Amino acid sequence: MNKAVVHYAEGGEEFYPTPAALIDRMLSGIDWRMIRNILEPSAGKGDIVLHILRKNYRDRYGDRENRFGGISVDCIELDPHLTSILKYNFSREKALIFQPTIDKYREMDYRKVTPEMQREQDTALREKHICESEAVHVVFDDFLQYEPFKEYDLIVMNPPFSNGCTHLLKALDIQKRGGSIVCLLNAETIRNPYTQQRKELRRLLDRYGASIEYIENAFVHAERQTDVEVALIKVCIPTVAEESDFYERMKKAEKLDDEYGANPSLELDVTDYIKSAVAHFRVETKAGLELIRQFRAFQPYMKKELNPKSPYGNDCILRLTDSSDRGYDSVSVNSYLEKTRLKYWSALLSNPKFIGKLTSKLQSEYREKVDRLKDYDFNEYNIQVLSVEIMAQVRTGIEDEIIAMFDRLTADHTWSPECANNRHYYDGWATNKAWKVNKKVIIPCYGLYDEYDGLPRKYKAVEVLSDIEKIFNFFDGHMTADVDLGSRIEDYFSRRETKNVPCKFFTATFYKKGTVHITFTCPELLERFNIYAAQNRGWLPPSYGKKKYADMNPGEKKVVDSFQGEKQYAKVLSNTNYYLASPVRVDTMPLLAGGMNES
Repeated sequence: MNKAVVHYAEGGEEFYPTPAALIDRMLSGIDWRMIRNILEPSAGKGDIVLHILRKNYRDRYGDRENRFGGISVDCIELDPHLTSILKYNFSREKALIFQPTIDKYREMDYRKVTPEMQREQDTALREKHICESEAVHVVFDDFLQYEPFKEYDLIVMNPPFSNGCTHLLKALDIQKRGGSIVCLLNAETIRNPYTQQRKELRRLLDRYGASIEYIENAFVHAERQTDVEVALIKVCIPTVAEESDFYERMKKAEKLDDEYGANPSLELDVTDYIKSAVAHFRVETKAGLELIRQFRAFQPYMKKELNPKSPYGNDCILRLTDSSDRGYDSVSVNSYLEKTRLKYWSALLSNPKFIGKLTSKLQSEYREKVDRLKDYDFNEYNIQVLSVEIMAQVRTGIEDEIIAMFDRLTADHTWSPECANNRHYYDGWATNKAWKVNKKVIIPCYGLYDEYDGLPRKYKAVEVLSDIEKIFNFFDGHMTADVDLGSRIEDYFSRRETKNVPCKFFTATFYKKGTVHITFTCPELLERFNIYAAQNRGWLPPSYGKKKYADMNPGEKKVVDSFQGEKQYAKVLSNTNYYLASPVRVDTMPLLAGGMNES
């Protein structure tokens, strides 16, 4: 032991260097990936610190920065003799001690270097790197007077046994906003809480769910021996969520009742969701603008140099940038507004309750156009304008989607003999290749069954069926009660049932060969679907739905006969408002439930 240490210990003071086996026990269970900044407030001559650096040492040639995983250790030591030893133990001066051993083996013929020699050289190299690391800093003398601004991931300590309670309370106060503590105490401090201070310590340890392990004879083989029983205490204090004064003031000003936390709830009805999202947008925007203005006002006090006339420039220490990270103080009010608006518009156009009635293709098209909305505030007026705009433009898109779905259910899969049975041929007005969708169709459903466990995957089934359901929703005018397609399929698949799954407008049976058999359960809607596609393609005569069957010429009657027959045509003619109505009407397909009221 160094003479200064011996003298200090023999002076009757409370210096008990922590033995290596006990340090191992103290550091066990720590996830070092989460640790960067460490405080050792009773560092002594650095035994615990040295153990930490050895534990995290990685011999990476030339990579000095990452040799210890980015760990930095701040040390505090009250005794000046121990402080001198501590600084020496982590200095370039001490590193010179290990250089002869390193050089000795480097100069040898590598074929003569034994494994023992290699280990000795590696150890010397590690100790040299630890001394030269500059990862250890002696930052203060009296821990009980230490008032750090710095945040520590871990405080690891072996404080004086007679005053350990005070030291641990101080560490708990430093970590009160989040962080871990590992501490050795005299076991009596915990077992016998006879003072108010010890009672407070016990209360805090219970509050934070600390683990306490009592260890006998921990120091009987130590550098300085004692038979005192110790308590090994480990505490992990969860990080306290920061609160924004700006945000809270703006919430109060906007009278925002934040029932759903930081984000509007998707569980809300779409109209309530929009009202909630608009309120959050206003609060977030105002708080962000206040933050930018406060930052700008504080900039003169955050210069890199105190000399205002520095020839090297005098930028700010802190940066306030947007996500494009274009440099110091690059956040402008307009840039912030654009990104905040875009966030809320993107959320709205991803909300299934707002655009869930559109087909997947149309949803994608509108999400791709969201960037243009960054120039518009997220308010109820602009949302209503967007809704009307979508409705004004959606007709052509929906019509194209209906015809595309018709082709998918009739012509797209005719290469498969099974799928060729989907369609029913009839003599069309302009061509003899006309067809209509049968009551039962078969379409591919690739990748439905997982290749590893052989179970059907819900998302693939929903992917295949959802657009068919939406197309029929257009014809139905959204009048039929909704059936949650995803939940229904998940319920059946969870029970390994894949046959005759009842959906909103059809039943579906899934086969491992990669097909799904769909049987439509709504003949009137299927009829509307076929009539719409046939008229769109010009396969029905212009007089269809306008003339009685008896008034038609022979050619017109022939088409009607092969398409549906006189009896079914009479049914259509008696209810043309239903069978011949456009499938896309603003009043039957609202994006907003119940409309919006301006605030």
